[in-house]
Amino acid sequence: MTELFESFTQGFPKRKFSAGLLMAFIDLYLELGIPSKGLSSFEELLGVFPRQTTTAAGKQANTLIVEREDGNTISLRPFYNAAERFFRAEHKRFDYPSCAPHATQAWGDYRHWLDALATFSEEELQTLRGMIADFVLTELKSQAFEPSSVKREAPLFQLFLEGFDFSAKTKKGEPTGAAYQGTVFGFLRADNPHLQIEIDKVRTGSKRLQRVGDIDGWDGARLALSAEVKQYVLEADDVPDIAAFANEIGRRGGLGVVVALGFGEGARSLLEELGVKPLDLSDMLRIVELWDPLKQRTAISSLVYYARHVEKNSSLAERIEAFLETIEQQT
Repeated sequence: MTELFESFTQGFPKRKFSAGLLMAFIDLYLELGIPSKGLSSFEELLGVFPRQTTTAAGKQANTLIVEREDGNTISLRPFYNAAERFFRAEHKRFDYPSCAPHATQAWGDYRHWLDALATFSEEELQTLRGMIADFVLTELKSQAFEPSSVKREAPLFQLFLEGFDFSAKTKKGEPTGAAYQGTVFGFLRADNPHLQIEIDKVRTGSKRLQRVGDIDGWDGARLALSAEVKQYVLEADDVPDIAAFANEIGRRGGLGVVVALGFGEGARSLLEELGVKPLDLSDMLRIVELWDPLKQRTAISSLVYYARHVEKNSSLAERIEAFLETIEQQT
């Protein structure tokens, strides 16, 4: 057994698949009950279990297939597949090659192993099998994923949407609607990096600025996207006020979005009849949950930019930054 194991270890660096092949030989012999047959060579084994040179499909057999005493056949390939799964799938030794067809076709190069194994007891076969497995697991580095090696970033924009106070009541020193308008700006800018996203202070007046909505997204000279932002629950009775916006964005062939904190009964369907898409806080959350950390950071930085450099409102900016600081301390 020692001589066979040394032969294996010497050849392993150049033919790593030989580990799985040797384990497959052992498992095949154990399945056939070879230790109890009193055999002295592989040729004697073939006298009891004749080799089959064709597959069940009638093709030439490249792997080792023998006929059992009951007339059924058994192939080396399933045993090799199991050994390969053991190293690669179960123990994440991905430096072990994935080459089952090549490995099992090479069985004829190892007839001296097959000769020696035919003389081993069941205990010796099991011991050798364990030695092979231990050797490979020691020689090849595990490439198992280690969660602790990955630094996880908090989904900042998602947490902001979930916890920030967007109540319609005016916060001290903040223009009504500014918090939500800045949030929608951050959302649209992160979600549409291919567009130029334009925004101004709340209550600036879109018409006076020759814009369509509160937030416009441009693809060159074409208006691709426009959003009206409502920091309250939009009811069905409020929908007629959206008609002019819907007509203008429709005329330009762009996508119109009405973003509210929520929608009352019937409001969504009425907006869709106007040709615009209703989007509320919960809708944004479902989308943002799919974002990667970079996209989340882009939305947050855009929101802070809006508060500091567009709205230029220190109360709003400080409330946003204080909330973000709380999030970062908790994650």
